Amino acid sequence: MAVVPEPVFDVHQIQGNILRGFDTASLALVGVRFGPVDAARRWLAGVLPRVSSLAAVHASRLARSAGADTTGEILLNIAFSARALENLGLDVARTDPLFRQPMGAVAGSLFDPLDAKGQPLDYVVGATWDTTPDTLLLLGASSADAADGAARELIAAAEDAGCTVVYRETGGMLPKEIEHFGFRDGISQVGPRGRLSDAEDDFLTPRLIAPGDPYFDLFGKPGQPLVWPGQFVFGYPSQLLDPLSPGPSADGGQQWMRNGSFLVLRRLRQDVAAFRAQMKATGDALGAQLGRTVTEDEGAAMIVGRWKDGTPVLLSPDGPDADLAGDEMRVNNFAYAQGTPDLVVAGSDGTRCLAATADDAMGQRCPHFSHVRKVNPRDLVTDQGAPGNTLRLQMLRRGIPFGPLFSEDTKEVERGLLFMAYLTSLRNQFAVLNDIWVNNPDAPELVNEGHDLLIAQNAGRPRHAAYFDEAGVPRAHVTLSARAVVSTGGGFFFSPGFDCLRRLAAEEAPAGSQE
Repeated sequence: MAVVPEPVFDVHQIQGNILRGFDTASLALVGVRFGPVDAARRWLAGVLPRVSSLAAVHASRLARSAGADTTGEILLNIAFSARALENLGLDVARTDPLFRQPMGAVAGSLFDPLDAKGQPLDYVVGATWDTTPDTLLLLGASSADAADGAARELIAAAEDAGCTVVYRETGGMLPKEIEHFGFRDGISQVGPRGRLSDAEDDFLTPRLIAPGDPYFDLFGKPGQPLVWPGQFVFGYPSQLLDPLSPGPSADGGQQWMRNGSFLVLRRLRQDVAAFRAQMKATGDALGAQLGRTVTEDEGAAMIVGRWKDGTPVLLSPDGPDADLAGDEMRVNNFAYAQGTPDLVVAGSDGTRCLAATADDAMGQRCPHFSHVRKVNPRDLVTDQGAPGNTLRLQMLRRGIPFGPLFSEDTKEVERGLLFMAYLTSLRNQFAVLNDIWVNNPDAPELVNEGHDLLIAQNAGRPRHAAYFDEAGVPRAHVTLSARAVVSTGGGFFFSPGFDCLRRLAAEEAPAGSQE
């Protein structure tokens, strides 16, 4: 059992997509700008009974796992911009500085390309406060039709209250849970510590390492480190360098933030044809410099850090391994600096042993510039310090693709990823991962490894990366000029707990809201 007691969540106060995730086949986003504040409050009061709590989403996930028919179910969560919260009577002056700005105002620090006036070039949402929703509705459903139908009902009520829809988009899971470049997505995710009830073993994150194994208190399953929930929800213990010790409660500077979380939205357009052309060029360039054949698929796998089926290149550098990719206990079980030890795991197929895996500290199998390595260096010492600091930077990702699968008939249709993540520090989590690691050619490993060639923006300029030999000497270089992933806007929002939601929907400004 756990070395230290883990906190019990207020499951009826926390919105359900934060810690549990809707995990629905379709997700509709609706961005609403308020009209008269009193009318907006009344509209919110009508929306509030439909908002799904952690308890409700957990129950829904269990029902779906058991095979229940949930086709008519709509899961709803809601988030607000800083300007909206301020207009509704809350003091946001001491909150995270990034939260208090539209995304377009910090586009330069995100390395998004700017025009001559310093405005982001490609944004379709969030360039200014005028194009940033006051409130963002997230509607999860089993189909796009169901999600869009529920969205239309909420939009009609909002327009009756004098509100305006400034953003609307529907995303949907693609076959085999891939993203538009064809790679299986969502494999690696940290596991929040914490319990859903007073029961000692009622953990939010299932524990699939066998009791008694040294990793039992550190991982939910192989490759899924346990993180104290204050990194994702205010009002709970935060993460320290010692992974077993709960840190101070994350409070965000305001009492009304308890049981709430920041939500980052980044709308990322994906150019599949450009990606494929770049991967062929990458394979050709690497092959010429390394003196061997490097296929398009291998070049892409080196840039992503996984083969398309999810097989980690660190564990299988010569090609995908269907048995490994299909094993939830092995597909994410790797580490860079030390490798992983022998593990005893307890899954649905009983208890079994997993063999240790080798390290790759010098980036011979998973290059230093690989996407999975740049955004999550795992057990490596980085520019941010000891490996334990990496856990303090991670976010809970809730992204979903938008647009149809690429084909000759749909190649002109826009497609991409609605990247969303929950966290309690925009500055110390999102900004570090995006600005200091993804877009920085000399981080996190400080070896001048290059940019994250998959998603780095670099202000529209060419991105480069280096592949090293075992002695740390560059053997090959890759340069990509055109962007296959284009940031098209987004925003910083706050997903309040239910007590705060009720205060926001009150007919008058909530008492004590300036605390």
